[in-house]
Amino acid sequence: MGDENKVTLSKDVLYGALIAVLVLIVVVSVFTQGFGVVQCASAVCPVCKNTTVPTEPVVPTEPTVPTEPTVPEGLPTLTVDAGTNPVLGNASAVVAIVEFSDFQCPYCGKLYNEGGAEVKTNYVDTGKVRYYFRDFPLGFHPNAWPTSIAARCAADQGKYWEMHDKLFDTQSSWSGLGDVGDTVKGYAVELGLDNATFNACYDADEHTSEINDDFNAGQVYGVRGTPSNFVVISKNNVDEASLKSAVALLNSQYGDGIVLFENDNEYTVMIPGAYPYAAFDTVLSVVNY
Repeated sequence: MGDENKVTLSKDVLYGALIAVLVLIVVVSVFTQGFGVVQCASAVCPVCKNTTVPTEPVVPTEPTVPTEPTVPEGLPTLTVDAGTNPVLGNASAVVAIVEFSDFQCPYCGKLYNEGGAEVKTNYVDTGKVRYYFRDFPLGFHPNAWPTSIAARCAADQGKYWEMHDKLFDTQSSWSGLGDVGDTVKGYAVELGLDNATFNACYDADEHTSEINDDFNAGQVYGVRGTPSNFVVISKNNVDEASLKSAVALLNSQYGDGIVLFENDNEYTVMIPGAYPYAAFDTVLSVVNY
């Protein structure tokens, strides 16, 4: 009687059933992307953000007793080039100030008339500091570029600083003009430049490559606006601790923003903005001239 309830399956039937089950598993796997184990590649699915298998969350540990902060082993590294404009002051001075500036920038005009003027009187004119001007014409100052061209064309005839000063002294009169060409050509006449030579240089936009070089260099150095000054000091002429203290004092007074760098031979203090004379003097007064 027990034999009547038995069902006998042949091997062919069993194999066929097994193959059918395997085929079904493969089909389901395709439509579910391997049951979620294999994730889509970015080449197929650009919106995929995570291409790694998530791990178990890390259980936070109990807080530990704070340790003393790690003091960096050295200062950040920076080497600032003086550019191609003529130097103002003693070319052998142990300190160089490299300013990235824009002739139309009102803050650059403020620095020129205030803190910069005192630096010139007390440090440049006395032979302690040499000064360099590098062009950083901002795109929203339409007259910054042509005035940079004008100053460099004047430099071709040995009158760079005369044109530099003239442009800053009269900034308010030409800053709002639609075209400064006639104005700067008039300044060239006043400065005694050869009119035809200057006009040809200006009209041809000569020295474009040098201005672009200045702008690109400024970006590499971290310049984000004008004026930005780099005070470069020979390591043989200043004590590092004194210089660090001066920079720390300035940042406590004006807010963080002044940065101290070094290379093998020099320290460089970046002073970004139209700081008053006292800020520059705080740095320059610790130098052994």
